[in-house]
Amino acid sequence: MSVYTPVSDSELAAWLDHYSVGRLVSCEPIKAGIENTNYFVTTTQGRYVLTLFERLLAEELPFYVNLMAHLARHGIPCPAPIADLSDQYLQRLNGKPAVLVTRLAGQSIERPGAAECAELGALLARMHLAARSHTAYLDNPRGPQWWRFAAREVASFLDSQKRALLEK
Repeated sequence: MSVYTPVSDSELAAWLDHYSVGRLVSCEPIKAGIENTNYFVTTTQGRYVLTLFERLLAEELPFYVNLMAHLARHGIPCPAPIADLSDQYLQRLNGKPAVLVTRLAGQSIERPGAAECAELGALLARMHLAARSHTAYLDNPRGPQWWRFAAREVASFLDSQKRALLEK
């Protein structure tokens, strides 16, 4: 199971008091995943996903969360972050940066066929067009920095020509 940071019902209920989403009905750990802690959260007003970020730095998260909000506003079927009562998407829960987002309908497809791949390709095109108008890169022309850390980790496995590309 991919739950690295446990959250009790009482901790979550208190945390949800800072949101206008109703009272906690249930909380179920999400078994899939590799990096973050995720829970399905059901309240008296809806179904959500709670994510506690385990690796990304708090400074990096606004880029991703604001991009998610931007894409959702532009009709891309992605989770929409829920702002708290002080109009903030990101909060802390059990010492970790946390966000509450809408829960999408549907389920994972283990073996997509040609039709699903075509649909995904069309969706990716729409997503890239919608992302062009996202201002995060205008606010921070260098964008998120996670790739620099990843590049350092893989550089020793690359030949000199490919390694030089990472240094540009």
